[in-house]
Parts: sequence; C-alpha cells; structure tokens
Amino acid sequence: MRYLAARSFPTLGAGQQCYFLQTRIHISRYQSCWNHHHTPNTATRPFSSRQTPETPLDPAPPKIQASVQPRQTHKDREKVVVLGSGWGGYTLSRKISSSKYDCTIISPRSYFVFTPLLTDTAAGNLDFSSIVEPVRDHKTKVDFIQAAARSVDLKKKVVMCEASVVKSGVTESPRVEESERTYEEGPETGSMRGKEHLRQWEQGQMFEIPYDKLVIAVGCVSQTFDTPGVRENALFFKDIGDSRRVKRRLRECFELATLPTTTEEMQRHLLHFAIVGAGPTGTELAATLRDFIARNMDELYPSLKGKARMTLYDIAPTVLSMFDKSLSQYAMETMSKEGIEIRTSHHIEELRWGVPNSCAPHEMDPKGCLTLKTKEEGEVGVGMCVWATGNTMNKFVKNALNGVDEFPEQSVHLNNTNGSTPETRTGWHVKKAPKVGALLVDGHFRVQLENEESKQTAVLQDVFAIGDNAMPETGAPPATAQATNQEAKWLADRFNQGDIDRVGDFSFRNMGTLAYIGNANALMQIPHEKKDGGRRNPYLPEGLTGRMAWLVWKVAYLSMSISWRNRMRIMFRWANNRVFGSDVSRF
Repeated sequence: MRYLAARSFPTLGAGQQCYFLQTRIHISRYQSCWNHHHTPNTATRPFSSRQTPETPLDPAPPKIQASVQPRQTHKDREKVVVLGSGWGGYTLSRKISSSKYDCTIISPRSYFVFTPLLTDTAAGNLDFSSIVEPVRDHKTKVDFIQAAARSVDLKKKVVMCEASVVKSGVTESPRVEESERTYEEGPETGSMRGKEHLRQWEQGQMFEIPYDKLVIAVGCVSQTFDTPGVRENALFFKDIGDSRRVKRRLRECFELATLPTTTEEMQRHLLHFAIVGAGPTGTELAATLRDFIARNMDELYPSLKGKARMTLYDIAPTVLSMFDKSLSQYAMETMSKEGIEIRTSHHIEELRWGVPNSCAPHEMDPKGCLTLKTKEEGEVGVGMCVWATGNTMNKFVKNALNGVDEFPEQSVHLNNTNGSTPETRTGWHVKKAPKVGALLVDGHFRVQLENEESKQTAVLQDVFAIGDNAMPETGAPPATAQATNQEAKWLADRFNQGDIDRVGDFSFRNMGTLAYIGNANALMQIPHEKKDGGRRNPYLPEGLTGRMAWLVWKVAYLSMSISWRNRMRIMFRWANNRVFGSDVSRF
C-alpha cells in the first residue's frame, strides 16, 4: 500500500487522480484501524502471561443502577408499561394502539406460551417452538425489556427492575435444577443441605422504568401448601422449561428401568408416574402421557410393556370439579378404563428422594426413585411427580406490592369520603383479597389502596391488574386463559377508546370449557347461564363427550393459536404423528 501511495499517475486526468488519492487515503485509514484492533494486548486477553486458566478471573463488577427510558418516537404518546408476557400482558400488547401509546413489556420470559397445548409438548406430540410466540415481533411496535420487576414507586411512577437476560436465579421459576444451586456447609434439611444463596453472576443489574400507565399481569406460581419436599423435588407444569423437564424425566425413567443392574422393585418405582392435581392441567397431562406410553414406549421397550403406571391424585372427591357432575363422572370412568389410577380425597404429606420406608439421609439421586407419602396410603415409590395443583401469588405481588411509602395524591380517586384529600397520608397499603392475596381491583381492573386505620379506600387511576394476580370486586372470573384473554382485550379497548370512566364494569363471557381425557376422548362444558339465572338455549345439551368433544378440542385450540406459522406447524405435527408416531428422543 505504501508503494501505491508513493506512485504517481501522469496519464490520468485531474478527476481520476483525485479519485485514486481518496481511495489511497481510505486504505491507509483502514490499515491503521486494523493494526490498532489486532495488536496483542496481554492486559485484555483471556489468558495472558499475568493470568492463567488456573488463576481466578477478576471479580465481577458490582451491581449498578441505571435509568432506562423506553423507546418513544412520539412525545405525545403515553407510556404504558406491562409487567408479564403471559396471556394478559401479551394479548394486551398486541391489541393496544401503537399510535396512541408507547408500550413496553417487562418480563423475565421473552416469549409467550400457548398453554392449552403445553401437555402435547411434554409427550412429544408437538415441538416446543410450535406453541411459543416471541414477544419481540416486527408486526407489533412494542418494546421489550427482559427483566423481573422488583418494586413499584406509585408516587414517582417508576418500576424498579432487575435484568434477567442470562439464565439465572432472577427468572421467576418454581424449580431450580440441583446442579445450579450452591450451598454453605450446614445441617441436612430434607433432600437439600445448608443455606442456598445466589452466585454473583446471578444478580442482575438494577434500573428504573418510568410509566404513565402500569398494567400488572405477572400471573401466579404453583401452590405447594408448604408440603415438605415438594418445592425441591417435584416437577411443575407452567412453562416450556417445565414441559421439557417432564419429557426428559419420563424417558429417563424408562432408560433407567432397562439397565441390567435395575431390580424389579426399582423398575416398579421408576415406572410409576404421579400427577398431583386433578384439574384441567393435571387431568390432560395424565391422559396425554398415558397415550404416549401406550402408543410409543410399550413398543420401544417390549420388556417393560404393561409395567408403567399413571396415578392422578387430588384432595377433592372428584376430578375436574369445575364440570357438571355427569361430565366429571364420565371422565373418571373413561380414564380408569384407559389404565389411569384415580386417587381422589387423598392428602399429600411429603415428597422425598429414595425408596419407600428407607432410613435417612434422603439425598437427591436422579438415578433412583422418589417416595410420595399420602395420609391414606402411606409411602409409594414414583419415578416422577408432577405438581399441578392450584395457584398462589408470586413474590412480587406478595412482597413488593404491599405497603405504600408515599401516598400518590395526584393519581388516585378517593372513595368513602366527601373531600378531595385523604384523612391521613400514612398507613396506606395495596388492597388485596384476604385469603388468596390477589390484588383487589374495581370493575375496571384498577388497583386500589386501603388505609389501615380509617379503612378509607382509594382507586389508582393509572395502575391496573389483570389475570390470575387480580380479583375484581364486582365478581371474579375463573382463573383460566379464556378469562385472562378477555380481560386483556377489554382493557386494551378501553385504552384505545379512552372511555374507561364512561363504560360499565367488565363482564366475563363464558365460552365453554374443554378437557382432554385420553384415547381421543374429551369433555366440553357448554355454558347455559344467564345474568338473570335463566338458560341461554334450552335446546343445547349439557355438554359433549367422546370423539365429538375431542374434535372440538382440536379445532378450538388450533384456531386459537396466535400465528399462522404455528398453526401450520401444529397441523403438520398432528398429521405426522398419525403416521410416524410421537417424538421419543430425550435431550
């Protein structure tokens, strides 16, 4: 290059010589930048002469705080911050007007899960990507920040968040793998030892997000009722990660049972799969896994054919208690014929590792089985226990949304008073349901405050809550995806129309309830109720059962899938399974 720079071109014109001169200048600059960025630097190389692989790396930088402003292309748009990417948050973000609002989703999960088909992914009937929609979508003008909300300042109107981009303890997960835990030395406590604490890289950076309107749709976590060993040893079923663990563990138990060193007694324990919770999730999971075992695993493992057991536990006297008694009884009879053992009116007392009636210590050992202890039957060995019981509020709703440090006078409407100012500015807290702890909202999903002493209440005009973490005082809809979806659409319409103070309260419209019960059989509860208590249509049956309900189940959930891309994937996989069977791989 230096040779080119030194030469002259006497035969070229003035314009051509100027062009070549500019070209040589750019080449020289590029060479200078290349040498600068590729010069060895022992201070920044991963393993320099001053730092070998055996020596520890420099300590991680301390946690910092930053103020992050959501993208705002139009200053006249209000900032709507949505906490959560489930049915409530994701649906609202898709329906809200991007010309009126600058919407930002904050969630530790960067995707939406179509939960009605989650059981199919655990059995290998569908790919995980078939029921997942990314929150970042080029069709919707919605910002996304992968973080977990930690607190809300109602006075300053900001949300304090902790980044959770890296897989870490920041993500709200009901179960953390044992290999991801660190402990201090200490006495044994069940199947875990010592005190659990976060590693330094698991602590995300803290930052604040301002808002004009805040929508809380963080959902719930599984209710364990403080049963010993459940939180540490059970598998849950709310997210893609949970489904992947169930899929892997079921196949893992079959592989362990075929080892030459496995005894017949251990085989019986490993091939016994327990589902706790006989609601729609637990019932459909038990039925789907039973179909998968009968149609695929019995053929792949002929020596184990007929040895696998599926048991469904519940404290209620019947399964699918939200259905009519006739439909619930039909479900119990059908599932029993398919080989699913029904254990209703059973109380779970403990879940631990190890064989039944063995002595402590009971250390975690995935190569072996677990022991499920019930009040009625004592201890039984199981290879896997999936906990699919009711819901409880997560830590954010329990702890962060509790007391109010500064009363937000400018953004509340006072109730039970004739004046415009509160009787006192101290002693206020977020109003919650007494037993479940959900946020008590008005008929327009606005969060309320309550004074501990005077019992005076105030409605926050810019903070809303929808989904399982909210309970309208005007009448709580069922804790289903159908109800949350309707709530999100209703609230988005109110935002877009700007008529939230002029319309009536939200009213849930029951579109029916579906449940799969195995071997191409399903239930459909047809709604008949009216507001005045009469029947909506006397010619409609109470419900559908069998193959007809199964076809309705298939068509309904296929049409409810969000994108056409996933609808095509689902149709292809269902057709593929009829010919080649389900996916039996373990990864």
